[in-house]
Parts: sequence; structure tokens; C-alpha cells
Amino acid sequence: MVEHGPSFKQLTGVRVLSIRHFAGDSAAKDCTAAVGLQWPTQTGRFQEPVQEQGAWLVWRSPQEVLAFARDQQRLQTLQLALLPGRLETAAAWDLSEGMAVFELQSAMLDEWLARLVDAWSIPKRAGQSSRCRLADVPVLLMRMDKERVWLAADKPIAPYVSNWLAYTHQGATAAC
Repeated sequence: MVEHGPSFKQLTGVRVLSIRHFAGDSAAKDCTAAVGLQWPTQTGRFQEPVQEQGAWLVWRSPQEVLAFARDQQRLQTLQLALLPGRLETAAAWDLSEGMAVFELQSAMLDEWLARLVDAWSIPKRAGQSSRCRLADVPVLLMRMDKERVWLAADKPIAPYVSNWLAYTHQGATAAC
């Protein structure tokens, strides 16, 4: 529970893999299951986050799933299983150095997010995600729990995203 108003921070130590696969193919799904990760079965859904789990697969497009983890070993094993060329229909690439992940927390999180993105694109429950635009740049929102969202964006635009978060944070803090 957030007690001191809204806050945000850029997370460190989060590993991100892009898993590309052909539609309807099960090779990537089998590899993720082998390391104990649940394949997203619906657009905009991922396994409801559990702190101890430390890794999540999030739908990004019909042929791409992103894996996020603080557990480096789990994703290392997955990346090795999905090295480009190892399977004919699926492969994984490490995007960790190219992605910035921010954690936003607030008791009034939806109101804060509505200052950043289209209100219809805000994931409402834990385990929901959405691709949307924040100040005209693409981002991925992942609802971790009622008062916490992870926001992923391309790292080169992280300062721009951070500035928008700071700017709207001031407004959200004033509203609390």
C-alpha cells in the first residue's frame, strides 16, 4: 500500500527478452513452460504478478511476447533455448540494454495514468497489460497490483518518459 503519495523510479536489474514466434507455433511456448513461465493466453493478459515469481511473459503482438525478470538465471536458460537458428519457428533476443522499465506507485494510480495515456488503455487489474502512447511515444503498461504499474519504453527515450512522469507526478501529488 502506498502511504506517501505517488512515486516513480526507473528500475535496475530487470532483464527483458523479446520472444518472436510464428502464429500458432508451440516451440516458444514449450521453451517458456520448461523454465516455469506461463504463456499469455489472451491479448493484454499475463500471469498475475507474484513477487516471489520474479518473471513474467507479456503479450506484445501476435508474433511477439516479452519476458521480464529480476531472476537473471531463468531468462538466461530461456534465451539459450531460443537462440536464433536453434529452432525454425522461434527465437529470443535480449533487449535489456535497449529497454527502460519504470515502476509507478500511487493510491490514485489510475488518475495519475490518465494524465499520461488514454484512459481506455489503462490496465485495470493485476495481470493486465496494454500497449499505448505516452506523450506520443509507444510504451507498454503492466499492472502489477492495484497501486503499482510497470511502464516499459525504449531506453533512448527514457529521459523523455522520465520528464513526463516527473511533470505529471507533480500534478498527481497536488491532487492527493
